[in-house]
Amino acid sequence: MKIYPTNLILTLLLIISFSVFAQTKSKKSAKKPNVIVIFADDLDADEVNITAKDPAWATFSTAKANGVKVGKKAGTPGLLTPNIDKLASEGAIFDRFYVTATVCTPSRYVLLTGRYATKGPQMLDLFPEGTQATLNWDPALLKEETNIAKEFQKKGYRTGIVGKWHNMPEDEIKTQKLKKEERKPHPTIEEFESYNHKMVNNYNANMDYFEEGYGWDVVDKMEWGNSVVNLGWMAEGALDFIEESKDEPFFLYLPLPVPHGQYRFDYNRVKDLNLMVSAEGILDRQPTVLPSSEDLYKRLQENNIPEENAMATHMDDYVGAVMNKLKELGIDENTLVIFTSDHGSRGKNSCYEGGARVPFFAYWPGHIKAGTRSSSLIASNDVVVTLADIVGIDLPNDMTEDGLSFVNQLMGKGEPKKWREHMLIEAGSSKGIVTKDYKYIANRVTPEIEAKMKANPKKVFWTGRDHHNYGTEKIYPGFWDADQLYNLNEDLFEQNNIADKEKGMVKKMQEILTEYMNELPHSFGEFSSKQ
Repeated sequence: MKIYPTNLILTLLLIISFSVFAQTKSKKSAKKPNVIVIFADDLDADEVNITAKDPAWATFSTAKANGVKVGKKAGTPGLLTPNIDKLASEGAIFDRFYVTATVCTPSRYVLLTGRYATKGPQMLDLFPEGTQATLNWDPALLKEETNIAKEFQKKGYRTGIVGKWHNMPEDEIKTQKLKKEERKPHPTIEEFESYNHKMVNNYNANMDYFEEGYGWDVVDKMEWGNSVVNLGWMAEGALDFIEESKDEPFFLYLPLPVPHGQYRFDYNRVKDLNLMVSAEGILDRQPTVLPSSEDLYKRLQENNIPEENAMATHMDDYVGAVMNKLKELGIDENTLVIFTSDHGSRGKNSCYEGGARVPFFAYWPGHIKAGTRSSSLIASNDVVVTLADIVGIDLPNDMTEDGLSFVNQLMGKGEPKKWREHMLIEAGSSKGIVTKDYKYIANRVTPEIEAKMKANPKKVFWTGRDHHNYGTEKIYPGFWDADQLYNLNEDLFEQNNIADKEKGMVKKMQEILTEYMNELPHSFGEFSSKQ
């Protein structure tokens, strides 16, 4: 019988223990990160406490503070959003993040595909290649198109969506149209019962079409377009998905239906929300995963927050529920959470800063250093490219042509040397070029829209419509000018059109716009060879 020295045995045990520890650590570090994207609706930077007074954004509040014409009533100061504030302060804030389309449908298309909205197949059906396109509430996202959910799914991720969908090809689905009175924001049960059958029919018709072919493993608690708001109901769907996916990598897209403008709007009165109704119809029970209305208003009172801003805290409670679930399951350090908005409301459906520049926060403990802040020019087209870079997805070419990965900036490593110097923004019949220092806006319309504008001067807008301009023409003095140039360092609120004074800069920006248009399928005034 052999007798082994005690020291040798201890040495072997240490080697085995270290090997097991190293393998465990390696497996843990190699685990695919989860990704959650929370996409608020019409959220301005002054609707979240941490950026409410931040001078980087041209909001209603900062405009008022600088003596700039607001046009509409600025929001009442005072916000209680501790969960979103934590997400931002303990993660990264991007203060020059731009959506490249500034109304719901095209902005969401860009986020999910990485492509400029005017490249969408539906846009090409409406406006054939070589003609001029007017970008309003298009394009729908078609099943045959590539999108980020499909790519995550191919990578072995469980994919889920809970919330608002604004990109449905409506001609594919048979729904029952709601009357105006059936779209009121705070219906009683009795009122809702009279059209509940329509809500149920429309919900199921949309679900039947949407559940297959888009790359989602789970589709739950959806709102099609703009309907009745029930964040508690949606939060249940989000939390259920996270719970069910805790042992596998997942991608969860949470497009919120709020605030959809300023908190003062009547549909944001939280105390009047009927939690027994939803886009799916009348519920069997009231959702309980979010704090009650009574609890919410008590906290507002304790913190001297105006009741007008209750929806900010209600939305924040939703974000808090998601973050707490991640913590509870021990997967928060392996989950990247992004919070941003589809566009702002002070310049919605335009190329102005108030519509295109929105808050963008990213939180990933142990990866993103707390207090990271970047002023790089980041576009909504970049999100899919960046997520693919992080996860290791080899995207198809049509999802990478219009975007860049901003992983360096996200991880606090600074801006790469060859980072972009300009970006394109599209809205209606307008195109914008934004650089670090300047913004150029060109308005060019089709002959049909030009005729409408001449027949109804200053009533028909650059979009070709006489509505849904959101008061933009009242707060931007140069709105009706075909060519506009703004020095953003001196004039963030775009009140002084200097196109006539800076003709050299205008020419340079026009040359840049021409370069973009030559890569896009449609023509645009004189800025394209596709005539």
